[in-house]
Amino acid sequence: MTTAFHGTIRPPREGEAPAAAALVVGAYLRALRLSHGVTGSDAAWAIGSSAAKVSRLETGRLHRMEDAIALLEHYGIDDEPDVRPALEHLLQTPHRNVLYDTVPGWLDRLHACQRQAESMVIYTAHTLPDIVRIPDYPVDALTQRLRADLHGHIPPRAPLTAGTGGDVTLLLDEMVLHRPLGHPDMRADQLTHLQMLTSTEQGPRILLVPRWALVIPPSGLLHRMTLHGHELVAEEWSGFVLYYTGDAVAHWQHRIRAAMAAAVPLGQAAVSLPDERAQDKERTDGPRPRTHLVRPESRLSLAPGGEAVL
Repeated sequence: MTTAFHGTIRPPREGEAPAAAALVVGAYLRALRLSHGVTGSDAAWAIGSSAAKVSRLETGRLHRMEDAIALLEHYGIDDEPDVRPALEHLLQTPHRNVLYDTVPGWLDRLHACQRQAESMVIYTAHTLPDIVRIPDYPVDALTQRLRADLHGHIPPRAPLTAGTGGDVTLLLDEMVLHRPLGHPDMRADQLTHLQMLTSTEQGPRILLVPRWALVIPPSGLLHRMTLHGHELVAEEWSGFVLYYTGDAVAHWQHRIRAAMAAAVPLGQAAVSLPDERAQDKERTDGPRPRTHLVRPESRLSLAPGGEAVL
């Protein structure tokens, strides 16, 4: 199939980060190639180019838009009529260091970036990322509805174990542990699972950010990734992703540094879960005063009347 779409993207100047669209689309193209078992040389032959050029495309140094479209055709994605115009739209985004991705294939592109990240910090105050959830962890109804009909080509990053994830830091705002997580037994199992993940040096680093730190957490699920030596920040929502590169990541760098400076390692935190008896007594006798978080040099306590789980 011959593409009629033409256009160019300004390549990064010396010392400049790749454009957000070029970095994200490049990761997407590489993930598609790997999922189809295609070598760089074969992909280069398909578009009449060199393996070195394909490597440049996949690492964010995309210049000619038609090269990306030709690779999509080679991987069979062009058979889906909505994906090609979506990619063309992304590559023409006017803001070089910010990309608002809500077009078809957005979740695939996020998964592609996560799978190829050399290191990653995930910061959340609302829901746990899927790579650390236990099977019973409840996913909100809006997310389920918005993602139910998505046809994915790129699977998500594999769940972490105590032997993997050394390149991942999980920053949990205290709020995420106060949110309803279903049955108390499930909540205890989820917290125990998080503790297990940090039991070896090869596991992820999990930190808890207390409320008294007064660090404003992200509204969505925030991923700070190192991708091909460049920093990429992705703010994930239920139905879209915002990406930042270059100067646009400075705001998130400051927020993440502040959170990490105030955070408590999970292994040094004591987490109490409220039990139903305590909740019943509170309803009968009136509200009881909530415990507050103490400074990091002491223990972390989240709720009264509960059994210490961690």
